[in-house]
Formats: sequence, C-alpha cells, structure tokens
Amino acid sequence: MSTGFHLLAVVIIWSQRAQAADILVATNTFGSHWLNLAKIAEALTSRGHIVTVVAPASEKSDLTTKWPSFRYETFGDPEKAPLFIEVLKNTPPEIMFQVLTSITWLDSHMMMNEAATDDCQNMLSDIQLLRRLKNSHYNVVLTYPGMSCGSLVAQYLDLPLVCTLMFMPFVLVVFCCHVTEIQATGVPNPVSYIPTVMLGLTDQMTFLQRVKNTLVYFGLTIMGQVIAERGFDAIASRTIGSNFTIFSALARTDVWLYQTGVMFDYPKPTMPNMVSIAGYMADEAKPLSEDLDSFMQSSGDAGVVIVTFGNLITVMPAERAEMLAAAFSRLPQKVVWRNAGTPPPSLGPNTRIMEWLPQSDLLAHSKTKAFVSHCGYNSISEAMYHGVPLVGMPLFADQHENIARVVARGMAVTLDIHTVTSEEVYQAITAVIFNPKYKEKAKRVSTILRDQPQPPMERAVWWIEHVIKHGGLPHLRSRATELPFYQYYLLDVLALIVSVLAVILLAGWKCCLCACSRCKWGRNNIIKKTN
Repeated sequence: MSTGFHLLAVVIIWSQRAQAADILVATNTFGSHWLNLAKIAEALTSRGHIVTVVAPASEKSDLTTKWPSFRYETFGDPEKAPLFIEVLKNTPPEIMFQVLTSITWLDSHMMMNEAATDDCQNMLSDIQLLRRLKNSHYNVVLTYPGMSCGSLVAQYLDLPLVCTLMFMPFVLVVFCCHVTEIQATGVPNPVSYIPTVMLGLTDQMTFLQRVKNTLVYFGLTIMGQVIAERGFDAIASRTIGSNFTIFSALARTDVWLYQTGVMFDYPKPTMPNMVSIAGYMADEAKPLSEDLDSFMQSSGDAGVVIVTFGNLITVMPAERAEMLAAAFSRLPQKVVWRNAGTPPPSLGPNTRIMEWLPQSDLLAHSKTKAFVSHCGYNSISEAMYHGVPLVGMPLFADQHENIARVVARGMAVTLDIHTVTSEEVYQAITAVIFNPKYKEKAKRVSTILRDQPQPPMERAVWWIEHVIKHGGLPHLRSRATELPFYQYYLLDVLALIVSVLAVILLAGWKCCLCACSRCKWGRNNIIKKTN
C-alpha cells in the first residue's frame, strides 16, 4: 500500500515536471513595467515552470534578493548601471512638478529613448549571451515591448512571443513602437473616437478635440518611426541581422496581454489574440502591521486618506509638500502619506508620514475613504479594484490619460499639481468623501471589475501555457500585419475602380460626342437636300 502510494506520488511529480516549461523573460528596462512582468512570472513559477530573466549584470544582486525563484542571464558591465536606470535615478523630483514646454517634453523623451536604445544595444551585442539563450531551448518569450527589445530576442531565437502592455493599444511614454504596436496587432484604430494617450481625452470628443487627437496621433506616429523605430532597427541590423526590425518582431506576437479592461479603457476594436487581464495586479488584502492597523482603526468613523505619488516621487519638493500638508491638516480624517522627505512645517497631528507603504493593503482597508495619487496605472487599477474614490494630480506621461478615464467613470476628480492651492486640495478630498456619488461609482467599478468568469492572473497564465502547448498561435494573428500600406487601405482596389469608371465615363463621353457629331452631320445633309 505504502509502495503504491509512493509510486503514484512519483508519477504525479514527474508528470508535472514533464509539463513544466522554460520561459524566458526578456527586457532591458527595470521600472514599474518590470513589476507587472514579475507578477506574471511569479505566477508561472508557482505552476512549476522555470523562469529565466535576462537582466543587466549590475541589477542581478537586487533582483535575486527580491525574486529568488527566478534564474538570471545577464549582460553589460556589472559595475555600471543601465543608462535608463541612471536617467531615472538622476532626474530631480522637482522636474516632475514643472510645467513642461513642448521642447522640454521632447528633450526628455529623446533622452529616455536614447537610454532605452543604449541598453538594448548592450543586450543584443552580447554574443555570448545570445549563444547561451540559443542553446537553452526555451519554450516562449515573455516581454513588455515598450522601451525594450525583448521582441527582437524572440525573433532572433525564433520562439513564440507573449507581450504584456497597459492600454489596448498603448502609446508608449517613449516614442518606441507608438503606431508600430497598433499596426503589429492588426487592429483598426479610428482616431475619431479612440483618444491618443497623454492627451487626457475620452471617447466623446468635440470637433476641436478630434482635430487635436488626429494631429497628435499622426505627429507621434512620424516621430516614433523616425526616432525610435529606426534606432531599434539599426541596432538589430548591426547586432543580429539586417532582416530584423521592431515591427516584424512585434508582428510575430502570439498573444497580447493587456492590463486594462472596459471599466478603464473605452470600447474599441480588438483581435482574437488580444486578451484583457484587468485587475491582475491588485491582490486581496493582507493584514497590516499592528502599528499601522492601530493607526487606521483610531480614525473612527471619519476614516483615512491614503496619499502617494509613486516610486519616482519619494521625496516631495518642499513647496508642494507644504501646500499638501496644510490641506491634510484641516481634514477630519487621518492621513497616511508616503513621503521620504523632511516633514513640512504645516504637518498636522492627523498625518502619518512613511517612506514606504503597503498601498494595495491600505486601499483595501475598511477605514480608507479616499486616495490622493499621481495616477500611475498600477495605483489607478488598485483603486478601481478596491473601490476607492480618487483625487488625481497627474505629473507626466500616461498619468493624465489615466485620471481622465476614471473621471469619466465618475469615481474621481482631477487637479493640476502645478497650480493647485491648499484650499483646492482640501475641497477636492472633502468632495470625494462626502459626496456619495463618488463612492457609489467607485463601488460599481469595483463590482464589475471583480465580476469575471476567471481570475485575471489565471487567464494570463492559461494563455501563456496555451501558447507553449501549441508552439505558438499564428492562426490568431491578423493578416493586416502582412499587407503593405496600399493594400491595407485598398488603394489598389480604389485605383482599379476609379480607372474602370474613368474608362466607362470616357467611353460614354466619346460615344456622346460621336452621336452628337452624327446627328449634326445628318441634320446638315437634310438641310442641304431641302435647299
């Protein structure tokens, strides 16, 4: 009996090992997008799969400490941080709070794009790394394509590719793959009702907004193709082959896992291989530390306001911090504020400052009444999942778009961080707490977001395993990615139709002229005979 039981256990273990896959996570940038990738990768390891991460050598120690279950393949100088990370670290927080002109906005994005391409160059030019990857026989590549050349690695290794992104489709902060990603999905993108990210528009646009949306869309398209796509294409051509391009690499994507859903995004065309995993980043609440939970419980019926401006703004500029502290001190609620800087003079006794806080767990707490945020997507998605009304103060990039979408859902108000006053902050927080419509809308968004036939992380893992099981899903890819411009827009068909119509009209015109000429000739003959 015991022998049979052990034999059965061995069979089960070996069957699971046989189904385990080798998954390569390829990315050359490690910011907030990496957290999204890591979340999925952790779920895959919990299923028995082996996950290997391609990472800069200088980041391996930190990554291994935080994610010990992954294996790592490294590239670059172990003593030198990747340029993209250096750019982020060396950007003073004050810059985030400045009103950017078009020139400074362009300069900052050019710098980020240059850093991303430099890190990509380091990855793809490492011949030994590419040889090790080639000889490792992975089953699939998982990547976040924005600012990354993971898709090029998948193309080089000739492996199935799964991409995870925020929006459907997403206009990246850096110009890379702006329309390339949209075109690579093969999905139509009517700018008449699909707003371009970073404009803060909704799907209900006025005439002038549609004009703006169209001009910005095509402007970013041209800039992305000239600046980013050519840069990545040039790197791919120099390092792995002239037939490798960022578009052809992305067009090979078997499944696109999008982090948004219809409660955040607007209804728009999709393809069979575009899968929403909205809500997968938001975990169920874990118990708070005893000290923090005591602070939350001590708020009584008034409740607590959670305040954070993301990982990039851990230290608030003194002037803005003083303005916020003055507003918070007037609230009857208690405040938990992530700010590693010096406590401002106006800080009230109701406010607790922390260098780091368990954001999702705090948002899930029954005492939480409102969330003051910079409106990064992860923060927005957690607020939606837990049904917490928002006061948004977006700083840059997609944050303006994010808050516009939740404002459209009725669960948030937005303020201009560059010009907002302490009184306006106080009034906005008071409004979302005491006006019941904000809580009602937030609760409705949360209810619909949670009402799914399958947990979003299970859906993400199922699709990745589905790709692995079948060695790719080329039958789900749109043929639009293979068509040249003139075929996609039916310019050749229109040219044929116009040509045929022109010939018919010309022939008809000639016939009419001939008939008129004959009639005139006949009339003249009759006149001559009567005379």
